[in-house]
Amino acid sequence: MTENLNKQKYSSNATTKALYGITIALIVGIIAITVYIGFTRLTAPEEIVANAVDEEGFDGSTAIDPPAEMSDFTLTNQDGELTSLSDLRGKYVLLTFGYTHCPDVCPLTLNEFRRVRDSLDDLAENVEFVFISVDGQRDTPEAIKQYFETRKLEGFIGLTGEETDLMALGTDYGLFFEVGENTSKGGYLVNHTAGSYLLDPDGRWIMRYQFGALPSMIVKDLQTFMGT
Repeated sequence: MTENLNKQKYSSNATTKALYGITIALIVGIIAITVYIGFTRLTAPEEIVANAVDEEGFDGSTAIDPPAEMSDFTLTNQDGELTSLSDLRGKYVLLTFGYTHCPDVCPLTLNEFRRVRDSLDDLAENVEFVFISVDGQRDTPEAIKQYFETRKLEGFIGLTGEETDLMALGTDYGLFFEVGENTSKGGYLVNHTAGSYLLDPDGRWIMRYQFGALPSMIVKDLQTFMGT
């Protein structure tokens, strides 16, 4: 009897260990796949980056017709200087919202902004690339400057400010943001509207790009607007 109980106990322990091992393997596999996909999006050529196209052929872009007049706003840039939207008049503005601790969407979007800039070549001098933080508590001007330097985002404008100021300016853009779940490292995530906005040299909103829209499409739009 005792021998049978010992066998059952051994069998139960072995099964538990096997299930535990399988669970750990699955978790590790999921993490590995997630990291690989993120790395691929950051480094792969554009032709193998997934495009935001649905079954009806939506390419991820929406024309704002008629163009929308955008309210002026003033925030602090990565050099600690006040910058207003009106300061950027005379150039196209490609703008996105995010935060430097973002693990996925924000670095991918900024990587695509860099591809747009590089593809425009000399025409890039007619475009301002703007990143507005939705995490003013952590994203100080110094933090954004360090983030840009690390990611080699030369010539980009990073803006930060009080939450009340961000909420006020975000109304025009349909911006949503809120502090989300805590991370394992003791920080927190911020849920926010993804994608980007294109403003013309008069400060009017003319295009909305869904997250995942191909940089080549944005380049083509800018070239068309510039008449090249």
